[in-house]
Amino acid sequence: MPDDLIELGRILGAHGIKGWIKIQPFSSDSQALGATKRWWMVAPTSPLRSPPLRSSDVREYSRATAIDLVWAKPHGAAWIACVKGLHDRDAAQALKGHTILVSRADFPAPDANEYYWVDLIGCQVATDDAGQPEPLGVVESIQDSPAHPILVIRQQIDMGSDDQQDRLDDKGNPIYSLVPFVDVHVGDVDLSTRSILVHWPRDF
Repeated sequence: MPDDLIELGRILGAHGIKGWIKIQPFSSDSQALGATKRWWMVAPTSPLRSPPLRSSDVREYSRATAIDLVWAKPHGAAWIACVKGLHDRDAAQALKGHTILVSRADFPAPDANEYYWVDLIGCQVATDDAGQPEPLGVVESIQDSPAHPILVIRQQIDMGSDDQQDRLDDKGNPIYSLVPFVDVHVGDVDLSTRSILVHWPRDF
C-alpha cells in the first residue's frame, strides 16, 4: 500500500443497476480521481469510536483496500465509476460511506503557479509586511470560498534552535491568520523547502 494516500471523496452509493458507484469529491477540482486506474478505500467507522480519517494517520490507512477501475468520469458535481468485479446494484450500495483515497504520486502534474492544497498544508509561512521576511506560522488548512482559497495559518513564535511555539490570545487560544491565496497577498511558494512568503500583516 502506498504511504502517500490522500482522501479525495466518499462513496454515496450505487448508480444505476450495473454495479457502478457514485462518489462525492471533497474538492471542486477533483481531476486526480480520474488520473489512475487504482483507488484505495476505507470502510466508515462510527464517529463515537474514532475521529475522521486524516492524511497523516497512516495507521488508519492500513485498513485501506485496493479497488481497480474500468473507468471513472465526472457526473455533474459528483463522479461515477465502474469497478472491476462489481456487477450489481446491491454490491455497489454496500460500499456506501467508504472513503476513496488516491496515491499522491498518481496526481496529474499541476500547471505553472498552480498547487494542490495537500502540498501547501504544513508549509512554513513568513510575512514581509514589515519589510524583511519574518516567520508568521504554519499552514494548518485551506478553506474554499466562492472568490478564492484561503490559507489558514496558525501563528507561531520562533523560540530558536528550530523550536516554535503557538502564539496565543488572552484566553490561551491559538491565533490564526486567514490569507487569501491570490497574487496580491501571496508571494513565493517553494514546495522544495516547504515555505511560503505572504504580504500580510501579522495582527490583521
